[in-house]
Amino acid sequence: MASRLTPKRLGAAVLGASIALSTAALPAFAEAVQIIPIERKIPGTEQDNPEFFKHHEEGIEIALEGEERDWFDANLIPLYVVEDGDKTVVKAYCVELPTTLKDGTPLHEVPWDEHPNPQTKFTENADRINWILHNSYPLRETSVLSGETGRDIDEREAIAATQAAIWHFSDGAALKSGTAATKDEDAGVDEDVRAVYEYLTGAENVGVEQQPAPTLEIEQPGSTTGKAGGDLIGPFVVKTTADSFVLEADLPQGVTFTDKDGNPLAPADGGFRAEATEPQATEIFVKVAEGTPVGEVKFSVKADAELQHGRLFVSVDSDKKTQSLVIAKPSKVQVEAQAGANWVAGTVVTQPSTPSQTSSTAPTTTTTAPTTTTTPVVSGGGDTDELASTGASIFVPLLIGLGLLGAGAAALLVVRRKRTA
Repeated sequence: MASRLTPKRLGAAVLGASIALSTAALPAFAEAVQIIPIERKIPGTEQDNPEFFKHHEEGIEIALEGEERDWFDANLIPLYVVEDGDKTVVKAYCVELPTTLKDGTPLHEVPWDEHPNPQTKFTENADRINWILHNSYPLRETSVLSGETGRDIDEREAIAATQAAIWHFSDGAALKSGTAATKDEDAGVDEDVRAVYEYLTGAENVGVEQQPAPTLEIEQPGSTTGKAGGDLIGPFVVKTTADSFVLEADLPQGVTFTDKDGNPLAPADGGFRAEATEPQATEIFVKVAEGTPVGEVKFSVKADAELQHGRLFVSVDSDKKTQSLVIAKPSKVQVEAQAGANWVAGTVVTQPSTPSQTSSTAPTTTTTAPTTTTTPVVSGGGDTDELASTGASIFVPLLIGLGLLGAGAAALLVVRRKRTA
């Protein structure tokens, strides 16, 4: 006897929750820090700009070959690193000569090959510029430059020469030949600046090819799905110049951070602490216990790290042009990056196993009287789980037979009347 499979009889099995991981808008270089040039008000007096002049290191105005403009400021530019409202000051040199610095315009970090000016020579000469930052002021004392040039170099001269040398490689500029290379009236100053400039742009500058390591970065895992109660989801690869970092998150019950072996990370004040490993990359995994309700977790990674020199910062808004800058000297800053995970529980429809059907053969009974078999009629409109009727009713053929008998009797009466007539 066959039966109909209705929705009530469909079985549903809950699968293990799967997890999808994603980083919060993290490119190859994460938004680890935000850089904002310290605003300089006009007029530019120290009284009107106490914060700017507190950190400003002034060089000497310089003249460049083939430029209509007579003099160019060559200074160490003070910048704010802003994180959670806290400000740390770092200093930078310009790597985009034709563009004016817009005070207060936010900057963000990009790789060396993403300088926004299509006319720049920065990309092809980034290693030469990086060499200058490694071998000049402020990373190197002026006494080092004095030893290399044989002249008595001071900070103002070192800054002017360093900025001119950087522009030489970033924009193809050249310090003006002869006298009046600087606005200073002392001819000895011109000679000092030129000596440092020629040293920084000369044969000894063989370049430093390695791009500065990011202060803090989270790389998204290649595989973003897994099953609760089974796989470790990840890895989130945290790269930092810090010795350690802290993960901060409000973890739902059943969710933990682990290392590659599935060992939970040790709790720390406000988060979970992990040590940075060589080569400054640490793998973090997310583990979700089986049966954990659908949900998500967002977490941040914070570290006290070193903002390395040579890192390139450009305008956050491509429609707001401002000078592109490179960090001149490593500085300790607190940095942060974010990531997140979410998990979903899925369902699958499964067919119940078909119950085995037993067939039995009733013994045959032979009688002299005819045997009539009837099957009750199942009324419609009942529960759809009830079995369909498979019996056959005999009332229809019985009525047909009675009708035929009645017709035959009527015909017989007609014939008899004709005979007696």
